[in-house]
Amino acid sequence: MKKTVQILSLVGAMLFTVSGFAQDSPQKINESVVKTLNKTPNLGFGVSAERPLRSAFMMYEQLKASGVEFENYEIVIWSKVVQDIKENKLLFDFITEHMDEDITVSVCAVAMDRLGVSKDDLPKGIQVVDNAYVRIFELQALGYNFLIP
Repeated sequence: MKKTVQILSLVGAMLFTVSGFAQDSPQKINESVVKTLNKTPNLGFGVSAERPLRSAFMMYEQLKASGVEFENYEIVIWSKVVQDIKENKLLFDFITEHMDEDITVSVCAVAMDRLGVSKDDLPKGIQVVDNAYVRIFELQALGYNFLIP
């Protein structure tokens, strides 16, 4: 019995520690890197899967928390993750929670059509673009630093 209490106490302490890490604010970026990043006002992130989509939002929060000053940050979404947003309530809620007025989230109309997703199936604030690849070319032509992991 004593051993069981010790194990449960250890597990409880570990869960408390892990949940504490999850609630920490984003890790700050080195000041010299922030200074360099401040030279470009437009940043973009292209995603076609859930993990990079979540990472794009977390990167946005890390950049803001670190003092990176940008005028535009856009996440462009295509592929099956468009359907995942519709069907996965946790992902839908994650996006809803992380949206704010300084971020643009664009979803590919081609993917929506092919996957049976309507604008009403997506979180509020998401814009629909005709074609994700064309949107990425457009953002690059506008001088965006763009990342597709």
